[in-house]
Amino acid sequence: MYDNYGLTSQPEVGLLAGATTAVIILAVILGLILIAVGVFMIIANCKLFKKAGEPWWKAIVPLYNSWVETKIVGLAWWWFPIFAVLTALIARTNDYNYVVYIALLLVSFNYNFNLAKKFGKSNGFAVLTTLLPIIGLPILAFGSATYNKDAEVDKNGIFSIKEM
Repeated sequence: MYDNYGLTSQPEVGLLAGATTAVIILAVILGLILIAVGVFMIIANCKLFKKAGEPWWKAIVPLYNSWVETKIVGLAWWWFPIFAVLTALIARTNDYNYVVYIALLLVSFNYNFNLAKKFGKSNGFAVLTTLLPIIGLPILAFGSATYNKDAEVDKNGIFSIKEM
């Protein structure tokens, strides 16, 4: 009745199985890389907190680490809830997520602006740390920069209003 002209579908099954295996192997490799990067960043944050005179373990406690970081960089206390709410809003999916991302980017730059000043770095370094934290934070943590608790920073960071 039905003639497939001598062709069999067996090679297609083998090809599909090989592609699936390759995707799984790639996913495992990427997963391991992400875990390694995550562990590296946790270690860098622990080292950074230690340089700032805080116990290292405070860097690994969710939310509390952001509260302590607010204190380390010298921002007013109310920057912490702004940062926390924006971070929580990232998980929501809607048509206006880009607004939340931009707001979080500005708040992160505000943190990194004061962090750079506390470590004696430039505004350009604050930009680097905001856009590429995987490079900026380890430089601060493992490099020769020292934390200056008394460095002059504004409690509002980049959003301070100066009177003329």
